Amino acid sequence: MLKFLNKTAGIGLAVVAGGALALGALNAKPAKAEGGTLVWSIPAAQSLYDPMQACGWLTKNTTHMIFDGLVELELGKPEQPWSTLRPALAESWTISDDGTVYTFNLRKGVKFHDGTPFNADVAKWNYDRFSNPDAPHYSAAGAAFLSFYSRWIESSRAVDEHTFEVVLNQPNYEWLQIGQSSCGQPEMISPAAWEKYGDEDLALNPVGTGPFKFVERDIGVMAILERNEDYYGEPAKLDRMIYHQITDQATRMSALRAGEINMLTEPAWDEIENLVDEGFQLLLQPNVPSVWYAQFNMKNPVLQDVRVRRAINMAVDREYVANEIYKGTAHAEHGMLSAGTFAYDPNYKPYPYDPEGAKKLLAEAGYADGLEITLETFDYGWNEAWEKAVQRDLKKVGIDVKLTKLEWMTYLGKWLNGMGPEVGMNTMGWGWSVPYWTAHATRCDHHPPNGINGGWYCNEKVDALYQKAIATKDKKVATEYYREANRIIMEEDVAFLPVFSYHNPILLAPNVKGFVNGQENWYDFALPYIED
Repeated sequence: MLKFLNKTAGIGLAVVAGGALALGALNAKPAKAEGGTLVWSIPAAQSLYDPMQACGWLTKNTTHMIFDGLVELELGKPEQPWSTLRPALAESWTISDDGTVYTFNLRKGVKFHDGTPFNADVAKWNYDRFSNPDAPHYSAAGAAFLSFYSRWIESSRAVDEHTFEVVLNQPNYEWLQIGQSSCGQPEMISPAAWEKYGDEDLALNPVGTGPFKFVERDIGVMAILERNEDYYGEPAKLDRMIYHQITDQATRMSALRAGEINMLTEPAWDEIENLVDEGFQLLLQPNVPSVWYAQFNMKNPVLQDVRVRRAINMAVDREYVANEIYKGTAHAEHGMLSAGTFAYDPNYKPYPYDPEGAKKLLAEAGYADGLEITLETFDYGWNEAWEKAVQRDLKKVGIDVKLTKLEWMTYLGKWLNGMGPEVGMNTMGWGWSVPYWTAHATRCDHHPPNGINGGWYCNEKVDALYQKAIATKDKKVATEYYREANRIIMEEDVAFLPVFSYHNPILLAPNVKGFVNGQENWYDFALPYIED
């Protein structure tokens, strides 16, 4: 672990001085004591700004500032062991004793950015959009993205102007947490905006109730938001938030030093210590909910043999990846329950690094002379390092891995549609602070196009354990169900190659104050400001 990790202990995040962006220095105009412009260099393209189709953490970091859900994750308290829910458009809510009826008491006087009111009828309209095929504004695309949330909904109704009720088809005490995923979320759009724009153009003209309003977007280049002065809650401190896409890592690092951006994620590893010495701020997540992993394709002829999948897990040196490649900003993972969830077991290590054992298993499977597989991935520059480490480790045991790298949006489309038999594995870094997230990639009924189980894995015993976990209020009991499901996935079926959890290092300019790198991989941009 590098010495800079000690230097940054207890440092809060921040971002550089504000002004209009023209790819020149950000100090074009002086910032107020609280205010300014935060410019985040994002490493890849964002998807649609329709919250029900906004998949991936990059897009989520924009949409959850434009839109509000009934509830939201508390993103501003990194000391929490895992993220908790707080009120948003709902002031409060209750869950029936049997875990099937959720009743929301809605805020009064809330308006969308277009001036139209939010109430229970609007909440019902939004829920119909992704859960009621008979509704005239039903969105099949939104329903596909939100299937992991809507699948539990039996019905919804406006009880009165400020009371909204959802009835589930079976008990689920984690239902609200499940709805906080980075792939789609039941956040509220303006029905009037939908009437004006329709589904397609709404994503280009998003209208929500959030702390920031959409200004403009140049797809593939940048997006600009400005503070919502009429926000029902505590107003954002920033004047503007700019998401600036720079895919080349060297260019991004130069832009940070030049003052063209003031927030950078996925930094170059060999530059972090130098930048900290130069006065830039570094903040790491405390407990990370996400796991970076490869999913095995159960339709691939070679990988249908569990001995091959087990050998791959034994051949990868996870500790090297965490400690040497990512310089201690990550930790090795041996299962699909990550450290940001209550069910995490830090002692779970079914596959110690054992290349000789891996070779033996491959020989037993008939591959003593080696084999070839394809690993499909995407174009985040920083993640190439761990993928090449996996490629190198597998080469040592006789597995020749062909890395196929795709542009992010292309990859996302393929990921959501599932792997063809020619693909051996694909990669993803995903998760959030509820352990049920793993179910989305493993449930039998989540095969594409009905979910994101693109590796075509299926075990009904695992599905039953997940069902038991969400049907109990007792976290200790739920933990045992989740851990047993994880054991079956990893030891009996060997459906994944988990590699590491990433503490998501963020570099900030010295004058950014108040930013929190919390439990999730998205941020509350209402908190930071630029110090004058």
